[in-house]
Amino acid sequence: MEILNTIKNYILIIFSFLLVFAGIELPFGLPRDAVTDEETVRIMSFNIRYGEYDSRATIVPEVIADYKPDSVGIQECTFDWAITLGTLLDGYSFVGVGRDTGNLSPSCGEISAVLYRTEKYDLVDSGTFWLSETPDKVSFGWDAACRRICTWVILQNKETGEQYAHVNTHLDHVGYEARKNGTQLVVDFAKSFDMPVVVTGDFNYEKGCDFYNGIIASGLSDTQDLAEDTMTGKTYHGYNGGEEGLPIDFIFVNNKITDVSKYRILTTKYYKQYTSDHYPIYADMKF
Repeated sequence: MEILNTIKNYILIIFSFLLVFAGIELPFGLPRDAVTDEETVRIMSFNIRYGEYDSRATIVPEVIADYKPDSVGIQECTFDWAITLGTLLDGYSFVGVGRDTGNLSPSCGEISAVLYRTEKYDLVDSGTFWLSETPDKVSFGWDAACRRICTWVILQNKETGEQYAHVNTHLDHVGYEARKNGTQLVVDFAKSFDMPVVVTGDFNYEKGCDFYNGIIASGLSDTQDLAEDTMTGKTYHGYNGGEEGLPIDFIFVNNKITDVSKYRILTTKYYKQYTSDHYPIYADMKF
């Protein structure tokens, strides 16, 4: 993390000068849909798309700032995105490494990061494993087109001492065996915790398919179905918009989390453009 923090400081200085010179103020204000109950925990999942970075460099962090999740699982996070999120998002800490190197560097590849609110939580533990036959090593798994990883954190509420685990992943978009076995690795890992667990990610398969049904059969639940106030629709739209369809991005929880009050797919445009080729999603819950 030292290299990230050092680069973050330099980038922050550069950003500040450029924004002041251009007369631009970042429009981060009060959350659009604030959580007013301190017992409620908001979890977000957001595939931020590795491309089209320049046009969305301030939009993606603004979305997170607007909805203020307690923790958010990010997919397709590049090194540039890591620096940008770390620089522009006040009050959040970044956890993750690149799938191609196991560190944070310009060539590290995708980071399946978890960000969490530092004023509310302490980081107890964290790690990353590869979705492969050798999960402790930088590696491809089975028939995957890309290296795939799962990053996790254990967070402790500073006031109450309550802990929860946030597990975040991005499954392969090509390999059948990679998706099947990667799903099993993530599920088995999530079930290893004796505490509330949330699992976020871009799973690259639709709700209701065999892989998805296997997750539900394992004992994890989809917050879209648990929520008292919920909605339906797709999450991947390829910058084409629309709402009709099935999600491929999910927020699952274990059986220690049963009180889910709200689930949302955020279809709102920012400055007349979509925030990503996926809609971010969030769920509000109590442990």
